[in-house]
Amino acid sequence: MAQNESDKLHIPRRTLLKGAGALALSPLLMSLEGKSSFAAASNIKKGSRAQKFNTKLVLLGTTGGMTWWPGSNRASSSQALVVGDSMYIIDLGFGATQRLAEAFNHAKFVTINGEKLQLELSTFLKNVRAVFLTHLHMDHLGDYPTFLMIGARAGFGIPNRLQIIGPGDRGRLEENKTGYSGTILKAECGGPKQTTTPGTKQMTNLLLQAFAQNFNDCAMDAGYPDLQNIIDVKEIGDPRTIPWPVDFILPNPSKPWTRNETCPAMVPFEIYRDDLIRVSAILVDHYQVYPSFAFRFDTNDGSLVISGDTGPDTKGNLQKLAKGADVLVHEVIDNAWITATFKGVKEGDPAWPLYYHAITAHTTIEDVGRVAEQCQAKTLVLSHIGPGNTPLSRLKKAQKNFSGKLIIGEDLMEIGLGRAHR
Repeated sequence: MAQNESDKLHIPRRTLLKGAGALALSPLLMSLEGKSSFAAASNIKKGSRAQKFNTKLVLLGTTGGMTWWPGSNRASSSQALVVGDSMYIIDLGFGATQRLAEAFNHAKFVTINGEKLQLELSTFLKNVRAVFLTHLHMDHLGDYPTFLMIGARAGFGIPNRLQIIGPGDRGRLEENKTGYSGTILKAECGGPKQTTTPGTKQMTNLLLQAFAQNFNDCAMDAGYPDLQNIIDVKEIGDPRTIPWPVDFILPNPSKPWTRNETCPAMVPFEIYRDDLIRVSAILVDHYQVYPSFAFRFDTNDGSLVISGDTGPDTKGNLQKLAKGADVLVHEVIDNAWITATFKGVKEGDPAWPLYYHAITAHTTIEDVGRVAEQCQAKTLVLSHIGPGNTPLSRLKKAQKNFSGKLIIGEDLMEIGLGRAHR
Protein backbone atom coordinates (compact mmCIF):
# COMPACT_ATOMS: atom_id res chain seq x y z
CA MET A 1 0.00 0.00 0.00
CA ALA A 2 1.63 3.24 -1.10
CA GLN A 3 2.00 6.19 1.23
CA ASN A 4 -0.18 8.86 -0.42
CA GLU A 5 -3.01 11.28 0.13
CA SER A 6 -5.63 8.60 -0.54
CA ASP A 7 -4.40 6.49 2.36
CA LYS A 8 -7.48 5.25 4.21
CA LEU A 9 -5.86 5.08 7.61
CA HIS A 10 -5.99 8.87 8.04
CA ILE A 11 -3.13 9.01 10.54
CA PRO A 12 -2.17 12.70 10.82
CA ARG A 13 1.52 13.40 10.37
CA ARG A 14 3.04 15.84 12.86
CA THR A 15 5.81 18.23 11.96
CA LEU A 16 9.10 17.29 13.56
CA LEU A 17 10.32 20.60 14.94
CA LYS A 18 14.00 21.30 15.42
CA GLY A 19 13.60 22.61 18.93
CA ALA A 20 12.97 20.88 22.24
CA GLY A 21 9.35 20.25 21.31
CA ALA A 22 9.50 17.51 18.74
CA LEU A 23 12.77 15.62 18.81
CA ALA A 24 14.52 14.96 22.09
CA LEU A 25 17.82 13.32 22.90
CA SER A 26 19.40 12.45 26.18
CA PRO A 27 21.51 15.48 27.26
CA LEU A 28 24.31 13.04 28.08
CA LEU A 29 24.72 12.31 24.40
CA MET A 30 25.42 15.88 23.44
CA SER A 31 28.84 15.78 25.13
CA LEU A 32 29.75 12.28 24.00
CA GLU A 33 32.18 13.44 21.32
CA GLY A 34 34.23 15.25 23.92
CA LYS A 35 34.93 11.94 25.65
CA SER A 36 35.98 9.94 22.59
CA SER A 37 36.67 10.49 18.92
CA PHE A 38 35.28 7.06 18.09
CA ALA A 39 31.68 6.01 17.68
CA ALA A 40 31.90 3.57 20.57
CA ALA A 41 28.78 3.47 22.69
CA SER A 42 29.22 4.46 26.32
CA ASN A 43 27.22 3.44 29.38
CA ILE A 44 24.42 5.83 28.53
CA LYS A 45 21.49 6.41 30.83
CA LYS A 46 18.06 7.03 29.44
CA GLY A 47 17.33 10.67 28.70
CA SER A 48 14.62 12.32 30.74
CA ARG A 49 13.29 14.47 27.89
CA ALA A 50 12.28 11.64 25.58
CA GLN A 51 10.26 10.10 28.41
CA LYS A 52 7.79 12.97 28.01
CA PHE A 53 6.80 11.84 24.52
CA ASN A 54 3.88 9.54 23.78
CA THR A 55 5.91 7.98 20.94
CA LYS A 56 9.64 7.47 21.09
CA LEU A 57 12.32 5.45 19.39
CA VAL A 58 14.93 3.74 21.54
CA LEU A 59 18.11 2.65 19.74
CA LEU A 60 19.09 -0.62 21.40
CA GLY A 61 22.03 -1.65 19.21
CA THR A 62 23.72 0.60 16.68
CA THR A 63 26.51 -1.34 15.02
CA GLY A 64 26.56 -3.61 12.01
CA GLY A 65 28.67 -6.50 10.82
CA MET A 66 28.80 -10.10 11.95
CA THR A 67 31.64 -9.41 14.35
CA TRP A 68 32.71 -7.25 17.30
CA TRP A 69 34.71 -4.08 16.70
CA PRO A 70 37.76 -3.24 18.88
CA GLY A 71 37.20 -0.13 21.00
CA SER A 72 33.42 -0.26 20.62
CA ASN A 73 30.86 -1.84 22.92
CA ARG A 74 27.89 -1.13 20.70
CA ALA A 75 25.32 -3.91 20.53
CA SER A 76 24.24 -5.14 17.10
CA SER A 77 21.29 -3.81 15.19
CA SER A 78 18.07 -3.43 17.19
CA GLN A 79 15.44 -0.77 17.88
CA ALA A 80 12.34 -0.42 20.03
CA LEU A 81 9.45 1.85 19.11
CA VAL A 82 7.36 2.80 22.14
CA VAL A 83 3.83 4.14 21.57
CA GLY A 84 2.10 4.96 24.82
CA ASP A 85 2.49 1.85 26.96
CA SER A 86 3.06 -0.47 24.00
CA MET A 87 6.33 -1.54 22.42
CA TYR A 88 7.39 -2.78 18.99
CA ILE A 89 10.86 -4.26 18.39
CA ILE A 90 12.74 -4.13 15.11
CA ASP A 91 15.59 -6.66 14.81
CA LEU A 92 17.39 -8.43 17.65
CA GLY A 93 21.13 -8.44 16.96
CA PHE A 94 23.84 -9.51 19.41
CA GLY A 95 23.31 -7.83 22.80
CA ALA A 96 19.82 -6.55 22.04
CA THR A 97 18.13 -8.32 24.95
CA GLN A 98 20.64 -6.87 27.40
CA ARG A 99 19.93 -3.41 26.01
CA LEU A 100 16.18 -4.05 26.32
CA ALA A 101 16.71 -4.84 29.99
CA GLU A 102 18.83 -1.73 30.50
CA ALA A 103 16.21 0.47 28.86
CA PHE A 104 12.99 -1.03 30.22
CA ASN A 105 13.60 -3.39 33.15
CA HIS A 106 12.50 -1.22 36.08
CA ALA A 107 11.28 -3.59 38.77
CA LYS A 108 9.96 -2.45 42.13
CA PHE A 109 12.38 -2.55 45.06
CA VAL A 110 11.91 -2.53 48.82
CA THR A 111 14.34 -1.92 51.65
CA ILE A 112 14.59 -4.74 54.20
CA ASN A 113 17.02 -4.41 57.12
CA GLY A 114 18.73 -1.57 55.30
CA GLU A 115 19.24 -3.60 52.11
CA LYS A 116 17.56 -2.90 48.77
CA LEU A 117 15.84 -5.98 47.37
CA GLN A 118 13.79 -6.56 44.22
CA LEU A 119 10.14 -6.97 45.17
CA GLU A 120 8.81 -8.98 42.23
CA LEU A 121 9.66 -11.03 39.15
CA SER A 122 10.35 -8.76 36.20
CA THR A 123 7.77 -8.53 33.43
CA PHE A 124 9.46 -5.76 31.50
CA LEU A 125 8.48 -7.21 28.10
CA LYS A 126 4.76 -7.55 28.88
CA ASN A 127 3.82 -4.64 26.60
CA VAL A 128 5.67 -5.85 23.50
CA ARG A 129 3.05 -6.30 20.82
CA ALA A 130 5.17 -7.25 17.80
CA VAL A 131 8.69 -8.04 16.61
CA PHE A 132 9.81 -7.26 13.06
CA LEU A 133 12.89 -8.77 11.40
CA THR A 134 14.31 -6.90 8.40
CA HIS A 135 16.32 -9.91 7.16
CA LEU A 136 17.89 -13.08 8.48
CA HIS A 137 21.53 -12.11 9.09
CA MET A 138 23.00 -12.88 12.51
CA ASP A 139 23.77 -9.25 13.39
CA HIS A 140 20.00 -8.67 13.17
CA LEU A 141 18.77 -11.81 14.92
CA GLY A 142 21.67 -13.17 16.98
CA ASP A 143 19.73 -12.42 20.19
CA TYR A 144 16.43 -13.82 18.90
CA PRO A 145 16.85 -17.11 20.85
CA THR A 146 17.67 -15.17 24.02
CA PHE A 147 14.65 -12.94 23.51
CA LEU A 148 12.37 -15.98 23.15
CA MET A 149 13.72 -17.60 26.31
CA ILE A 150 13.82 -14.45 28.46
CA GLY A 151 10.60 -13.06 27.08
CA ALA A 152 8.54 -16.09 28.02
CA ARG A 153 9.12 -15.18 31.68
CA ALA A 154 9.29 -11.42 31.09
CA GLY A 155 5.66 -11.21 30.10
CA PHE A 156 5.21 -11.03 26.35
CA GLY A 157 2.35 -12.81 24.60
CA ILE A 158 -0.13 -12.66 27.49
CA PRO A 159 -3.05 -12.16 27.15
CA ASN A 160 -2.59 -11.45 23.41
CA ARG A 161 -0.10 -13.44 21.37
CA LEU A 162 3.14 -11.73 20.42
CA GLN A 163 3.29 -11.16 16.67
CA ILE A 164 6.66 -12.06 15.11
CA ILE A 165 6.99 -10.96 11.49
CA GLY A 166 9.93 -11.61 9.20
CA PRO A 167 11.06 -12.92 5.81
CA GLY A 168 10.01 -16.31 4.49
CA ASP A 169 12.06 -19.07 2.91
CA ARG A 170 13.65 -17.56 -0.21
CA GLY A 171 13.87 -20.97 -1.83
CA ARG A 172 17.47 -21.11 -3.04
CA LEU A 173 21.01 -20.35 -2.02
CA GLU A 174 22.88 -17.36 -3.35
CA GLU A 175 25.54 -17.68 -6.01
CA ASN A 176 28.74 -19.33 -4.71
CA LYS A 177 31.27 -16.57 -5.31
CA THR A 178 33.96 -17.90 -2.97
CA GLY A 179 34.34 -21.35 -4.44
CA TYR A 180 33.13 -22.87 -1.17
CA SER A 181 33.06 -26.68 -1.32
CA GLY A 182 32.20 -27.53 2.29
CA THR A 183 29.01 -28.72 3.93
CA ILE A 184 25.75 -27.13 2.85
CA LEU A 185 23.53 -27.10 5.94
CA LYS A 186 19.94 -28.16 5.54
CA ALA A 187 17.08 -27.50 7.93
CA GLU A 188 14.38 -30.07 8.59
CA CYS A 189 10.91 -29.03 7.48
CA GLY A 190 9.06 -32.08 8.71
CA GLY A 191 8.97 -35.42 6.92
CA PRO A 192 11.53 -35.81 4.14
CA LYS A 193 11.45 -32.15 3.15
CA GLN A 194 14.52 -30.00 3.87
CA THR A 195 15.56 -26.46 3.05
CA THR A 196 18.89 -24.62 2.86
CA THR A 197 17.17 -21.26 3.39
CA PRO A 198 14.66 -21.54 6.26
CA GLY A 199 12.43 -18.53 6.81
CA THR A 200 11.34 -16.92 10.07
CA LYS A 201 8.71 -19.53 10.92
CA GLN A 202 10.93 -22.56 10.32
CA MET A 203 13.86 -20.87 12.08
CA THR A 204 11.66 -20.27 15.14
CA ASN A 205 10.38 -23.85 15.17
CA LEU A 206 13.94 -25.20 15.00
CA LEU A 207 15.06 -22.90 17.82
CA LEU A 208 12.27 -24.17 20.04
CA GLN A 209 13.39 -27.72 19.30
CA ALA A 210 17.05 -26.91 19.95
CA PHE A 211 16.19 -25.43 23.35
CA ALA A 212 13.49 -27.99 24.16
CA GLN A 213 15.14 -29.07 27.41
CA ASN A 214 15.35 -25.51 28.65
CA PHE A 215 11.74 -24.65 27.75
CA ASN A 216 10.41 -27.87 29.26
CA ASP A 217 12.40 -27.41 32.48
CA CYS A 218 11.32 -23.79 32.82
CA ALA A 219 7.66 -24.67 32.25
CA MET A 220 7.66 -27.50 34.78
CA ASP A 221 10.04 -26.07 37.38
CA ALA A 222 9.48 -22.32 37.16
CA GLY A 223 5.99 -21.81 35.79
CA TYR A 224 6.96 -20.51 32.37
CA PRO A 225 4.03 -20.28 29.92
CA ASP A 226 3.64 -22.49 26.86
CA LEU A 227 5.82 -20.52 24.44
CA GLN A 228 4.23 -21.95 21.32
CA ASN A 229 0.86 -20.65 22.48
CA ILE A 230 1.97 -17.09 23.20
CA ILE A 231 3.74 -16.30 19.89
CA ASP A 232 2.32 -16.05 16.39
CA VAL A 233 4.98 -16.15 13.65
CA LYS A 234 4.05 -14.74 10.27
CA GLU A 235 6.18 -14.55 7.15
CA ILE A 236 6.18 -11.68 4.70
CA GLY A 237 5.21 -13.07 1.32
CA ASP A 238 3.15 -15.95 2.74
CA PRO A 239 -0.18 -15.77 0.89
CA ARG A 240 -1.93 -17.14 3.97
CA THR A 241 -0.73 -14.37 6.28
CA ILE A 242 1.14 -11.47 4.63
CA PRO A 243 0.93 -11.79 0.84
CA TRP A 244 3.10 -9.97 -1.65
CA PRO A 245 1.42 -7.16 -3.60
CA VAL A 246 -0.70 -8.57 -6.41
CA ASP A 247 1.65 -7.27 -9.13
CA PHE A 248 4.82 -8.68 -7.51
CA ILE A 249 6.67 -11.35 -9.50
CA LEU A 250 8.61 -13.91 -7.48
CA PRO A 251 12.23 -14.54 -8.52
CA ASN A 252 12.82 -17.48 -10.84
CA PRO A 253 14.45 -20.22 -8.70
CA SER A 254 16.12 -21.83 -11.73
CA LYS A 255 18.27 -18.82 -12.59
CA PRO A 256 21.10 -16.94 -10.79
CA TRP A 257 20.13 -13.98 -8.64
CA THR A 258 20.01 -10.55 -10.24
CA ARG A 259 19.39 -7.19 -8.60
CA ASN A 260 16.24 -6.83 -10.66
CA GLU A 261 14.95 -9.86 -8.77
CA THR A 262 16.23 -9.18 -5.25
CA CYS A 263 15.23 -5.51 -5.31
CA PRO A 264 12.69 -4.86 -8.05
CA ALA A 265 10.87 -1.54 -8.15
CA MET A 266 7.64 -1.98 -6.22
CA VAL A 267 5.15 -0.13 -4.01
CA PRO A 268 5.07 -0.31 -0.20
CA PHE A 269 2.62 -2.82 1.21
CA GLU A 270 1.04 -3.21 4.63
CA ILE A 271 2.28 -6.01 6.89
CA TYR A 272 0.77 -5.09 10.27
CA ARG A 273 -1.85 -2.82 11.79
CA ASP A 274 -3.36 -2.28 15.21
CA ASP A 275 -5.05 0.58 17.04
CA LEU A 276 -1.73 2.44 17.49
CA ILE A 277 0.37 1.90 14.38
CA ARG A 278 0.41 0.80 10.79
CA VAL A 279 3.53 -0.92 9.44
CA SER A 280 4.48 -1.02 5.76
CA ALA A 281 7.36 -2.84 4.10
CA ILE A 282 9.33 -2.73 0.87
CA LEU A 283 12.29 -4.62 -0.57
CA VAL A 284 15.69 -2.95 -0.38
CA ASP A 285 19.02 -3.87 -1.96
CA HIS A 286 21.04 -6.19 0.25
CA TYR A 287 21.90 -7.96 -2.99
CA GLN A 288 21.93 -11.75 -2.64
CA VAL A 289 20.60 -11.59 0.92
CA TYR A 290 17.00 -11.82 -0.21
CA PRO A 291 14.50 -10.84 0.91
CA SER A 292 15.71 -7.80 2.85
CA PHE A 293 13.12 -5.26 3.95
CA ALA A 294 12.80 -1.68 5.09
CA PHE A 295 9.88 -0.91 7.41
CA ARG A 296 7.78 2.21 7.93
CA PHE A 297 5.83 2.83 11.15
CA ASP A 298 3.02 5.40 11.02
CA THR A 299 1.55 6.63 14.29
CA ASN A 300 -0.58 9.57 15.37
CA ASP A 301 2.61 11.26 16.57
CA GLY A 302 4.72 10.84 13.45
CA SER A 303 6.42 8.45 11.10
CA LEU A 304 9.56 6.34 11.45
CA VAL A 305 11.42 4.35 8.80
CA ILE A 306 14.06 1.67 9.44
CA SER A 307 16.13 1.07 6.30
CA GLY A 308 17.41 -2.38 7.17
CA ASP A 309 20.61 -3.37 5.36
CA THR A 310 20.77 -1.90 1.90
CA GLY A 311 22.92 -0.39 -0.78
CA PRO A 312 22.10 3.15 -1.95
CA ASP A 313 20.19 2.10 -5.09
CA THR A 314 16.87 0.50 -4.21
CA LYS A 315 15.21 1.27 -7.56
CA GLY A 316 13.41 4.07 -5.75
CA ASN A 317 11.85 1.69 -3.22
CA LEU A 318 13.21 3.31 -0.06
CA GLN A 319 12.34 6.75 -1.40
CA LYS A 320 8.72 5.64 -1.88
CA LEU A 321 8.47 4.08 1.56
CA ALA A 322 10.23 6.89 3.46
CA LYS A 323 8.84 9.90 1.61
CA GLY A 324 8.45 12.75 4.11
CA ALA A 325 9.22 10.55 7.12
CA ASP A 326 9.86 12.35 10.39
CA VAL A 327 12.75 10.03 11.24
CA LEU A 328 14.78 7.81 8.90
CA VAL A 329 17.11 5.36 10.64
CA HIS A 330 19.59 4.30 7.97
CA GLU A 331 22.51 1.91 7.94
CA VAL A 332 25.96 3.26 7.07
CA ILE A 333 29.41 1.88 6.27
CA ASP A 334 32.70 3.78 6.29
CA ASN A 335 34.12 3.83 2.77
CA ALA A 336 37.56 4.78 4.14
CA TRP A 337 37.56 1.51 6.09
CA ILE A 338 36.57 -0.40 2.95
CA THR A 339 39.39 1.20 0.96
CA ALA A 340 42.00 0.51 3.64
CA THR A 341 40.87 -3.02 4.42
CA PHE A 342 40.58 -4.23 0.85
CA LYS A 343 43.42 -2.24 -0.69
CA GLY A 344 44.64 -3.90 -3.88
CA VAL A 345 41.92 -6.56 -3.90
CA LYS A 346 40.98 -7.65 -7.42
CA GLU A 347 38.20 -9.80 -8.81
CA GLY A 348 39.17 -13.42 -8.36
CA ASP A 349 41.02 -12.80 -5.09
CA PRO A 350 39.71 -14.66 -1.99
CA ALA A 351 38.67 -11.37 -0.39
CA TRP A 352 36.83 -10.13 -3.48
CA PRO A 353 33.34 -11.44 -2.58
CA LEU A 354 33.36 -9.72 0.82
CA TYR A 355 34.71 -6.53 -0.72
CA TYR A 356 32.03 -6.61 -3.40
CA HIS A 357 29.35 -7.15 -0.76
CA ALA A 358 30.65 -4.20 1.27
CA ILE A 359 30.61 -1.77 -1.65
CA THR A 360 27.29 -2.85 -3.15
CA ALA A 361 25.05 -4.14 -0.35
CA HIS A 362 25.66 -1.28 2.13
CA THR A 363 25.46 2.51 1.99
CA THR A 364 28.58 4.62 2.48
CA ILE A 365 28.91 7.78 4.53
CA GLU A 366 29.16 9.74 1.27
CA ASP A 367 25.89 8.28 -0.09
CA VAL A 368 23.62 8.13 2.96
CA GLY A 369 22.89 11.87 3.14
CA ARG A 370 21.91 11.94 -0.52
CA VAL A 371 19.55 9.01 0.00
CA ALA A 372 17.93 10.70 3.02
CA GLU A 373 17.50 13.91 1.02
CA GLN A 374 15.79 11.97 -1.78
CA CYS A 375 13.47 10.48 0.85
CA GLN A 376 12.63 14.02 2.06
CA ALA A 377 13.23 12.80 5.60
CA LYS A 378 13.26 15.45 8.29
CA THR A 379 15.81 13.69 10.50
CA LEU A 380 18.47 11.14 9.55
CA VAL A 381 19.71 8.79 12.28
CA LEU A 382 22.83 6.79 11.50
CA SER A 383 22.76 3.27 12.88
CA HIS A 384 24.08 -0.18 11.94
CA ILE A 385 27.39 1.69 11.86
CA GLY A 386 30.17 -0.32 10.27
CA PRO A 387 32.73 -0.51 11.64
CA GLY A 388 31.37 0.24 15.10
CA ASN A 389 34.54 2.18 15.90
CA THR A 390 34.25 4.58 12.96
CA PRO A 391 35.43 8.06 14.07
CA LEU A 392 32.62 10.51 14.77
CA SER A 393 34.42 13.05 12.62
CA ARG A 394 33.91 10.80 9.61
CA LEU A 395 30.29 9.98 10.40
CA LYS A 396 29.49 13.70 10.53
CA LYS A 397 30.28 13.87 6.83
CA ALA A 398 26.93 12.20 6.22
CA GLN A 399 25.45 15.69 6.58
CA LYS A 400 26.75 16.43 3.07
CA ASN A 401 23.88 16.53 0.58
CA PHE A 402 21.32 16.34 3.40
CA SER A 403 19.45 19.46 4.50
CA GLY A 404 17.73 17.94 7.52
CA LYS A 405 18.91 17.11 11.02
CA LEU A 406 21.67 14.49 11.38
CA ILE A 407 21.95 12.29 14.47
CA ILE A 408 24.76 9.79 14.99
CA GLY A 409 23.08 6.94 16.80
CA GLU A 410 24.27 5.53 20.12
CA ASP A 411 23.03 2.55 22.11
CA LEU A 412 20.12 3.52 24.41
CA MET A 413 19.62 6.87 22.71
CA GLU A 414 15.98 7.98 22.82
CA ILE A 415 14.30 10.05 20.10
CA GLY A 416 10.84 11.47 20.65
CA LEU A 417 8.25 11.86 17.88
CA GLY A 418 5.49 14.43 17.86
CA ARG A 419 5.07 16.90 20.71
CA ALA A 420 6.28 16.41 24.24
CA HIS A 421 3.82 16.31 27.11
CA ARG A 422 3.98 19.34 29.38
